[in-house]
Amino acid sequence: MLWYYVSEGKQQGPVSDEVLLTLLHEGKIDRTTMIWREGMPDWQPLAVAQPTAPPPPPPSALPAGLLGNKCVECGQVFPPDQLITLNKSLVCAACKPVFLQRLAEGVASPGSSGLWRQGKKIVTVSETPFPDRCVKCNAPANGFRLKRVLYWQHPAYLLLLLCNLLVLLIVILIVRKKAVLHIGLCEVHRTQRKVAIIVCFLGLLGGLVMIIVACVISSGWLGLGGAVAFFGGAIWGVVKGRTLTPTKIDKEHVWVTGAGKDFLDQLPEWPG
Repeated sequence: MLWYYVSEGKQQGPVSDEVLLTLLHEGKIDRTTMIWREGMPDWQPLAVAQPTAPPPPPPSALPAGLLGNKCVECGQVFPPDQLITLNKSLVCAACKPVFLQRLAEGVASPGSSGLWRQGKKIVTVSETPFPDRCVKCNAPANGFRLKRVLYWQHPAYLLLLLCNLLVLLIVILIVRKKAVLHIGLCEVHRTQRKVAIIVCFLGLLGGLVMIIVACVISSGWLGLGGAVAFFGGAIWGVVKGRTLTPTKIDKEHVWVTGAGKDFLDQLPEWPG
């Protein structure tokens, strides 16, 4: 069986099962790396597509039963007292010289390759795998990735609404740009998003039913309640269920907002 995988924002492969496991154990990929083979409907993290793949041996730097944090360079887990903070990133002692050299050269570390920050925005490339951290709070995502298909067009096109709604829709379908992101979310924010989607669905459905019944029995108050439930559910779903929102998409890069400060702080500054 032949596999393709994403490394440094680029598609690599194909490689066999044995080579894929070798890359995993050598630390060149990890269980959050996006992989794909013929017959799969979409790219998935290695931990999902290959759940039986044995994890790489635990780093010797981590004593048994002791929790720690990852070094942004090597990706190994260390106790807090064995990591130092450089440029708002956690680095082990062995990787410190390499990290400082990257910093001096303005090169992103492997943990954030293909991701930059520009103020409160993330700048990235479509299909770039996000780190195994929640984009909202920077807590561990534990291998979970949410696939987000984003579309964007210049806001000036909305002026066509003054002419004709149908013309606006046709133009948007032609000129809009598309990007696909695989973002990490922690358990808390995954649950929050699910609840928001459920509330949104119930609000829209319940509000629509109330409006229809109000029309049948000619009840103004019931119709008003239905409208409140309908639009309230829609607004709640948008506000509470939103992850990342595109502010610009061009041929090479994607700009999105909505990430938390702690997640943004671990990213290098956008050089553009």
